[in-house]
Amino acid sequence: MRSSTNNFFEILLMLALLGILSGCATANFYQLKQTRNDVDAAMTRYQNEVSFAAISPEFQTQVNTAYHAYQKALEKAVEQANSNYNFPTPDNVKQLADRLLLILGSIPATP
Repeated sequence: MRSSTNNFFEILLMLALLGILSGCATANFYQLKQTRNDVDAAMTRYQNEVSFAAISPEFQTQVNTAYHAYQKALEKAVEQANSNYNFPTPDNVKQLADRLLLILGSIPATP
């Protein structure tokens, strides 16, 4: 028969592991403000390139389409979060942001 001390330590160990795992899950999320800041920084660089006529019209169309889809999804997510930018970024917004950043990253450098 097990002693009550062993049971106590097993329960304590399980609670500690549960606390560690739940802490990792809640601390490791991407916030709306991080998503917005990442996209805003990339879009600022892109707009600078556009202002120097360094971006072809075909890339501008791709970027504008992707940006508007991202922007619409972000606005909806912010609304659902009651304008709290500390909320986790929903998967659909992450996917649209990643798609936009991928397009921005694929723009060929100008000579």
